[in-house]
Amino acid sequence: MKEEKTSPSFPLPKETPKDIIKCFLAQTQKLFMLEENEEEKITVFQNYDQKTLSFYESDIEKVLERKDYNEEAFLQVDFKNGKKILLTNEFVGFSPAVCTEMEEAKKLPKVVTTADLLSVIEAIESSLYGTDQYQESLHDIKLFFETIASGAESVGFSLVGERLWVDRLLLENTA
Repeated sequence: MKEEKTSPSFPLPKETPKDIIKCFLAQTQKLFMLEENEEEKITVFQNYDQKTLSFYESDIEKVLERKDYNEEAFLQVDFKNGKKILLTNEFVGFSPAVCTEMEEAKKLPKVVTTADLLSVIEAIESSLYGTDQYQESLHDIKLFFETIASGAESVGFSLVGERLWVDRLLLENTA
């Protein structure tokens, strides 16, 4: 995804970061802003996996409109703590966590989504149950899962279900 500033492809309100996000999400097909009782709270609902991500407007440093390689608009939301998320038409993007143990880190893109976890879980199942269409070792696949899951959790996603799913798969394999 490009990092250059572009001219807006939708009307950007000049009021608040929440207004900008709300305006953008109103035009997406698979991300929605949920109404909150707290005025400053922003909750984004991701249709793909019914995940929500909540944060406070006061935690936002800036919101920038960007365009990807297909000229599709997305928002980059930079937080005061140094984290950032990307809001696209369908997904919330985030950086995977840094894993010093993972030599194959270059295989992970700079931006991932919770949807990427499904592919990694399928790779774990394939490795465990012998379909072996994935060439990475189970150890590497588990590291991929952990870097994506930790990245998602660091921006505020809850992945209790996904972690339980993977733990159950691994436990069944060792039993």
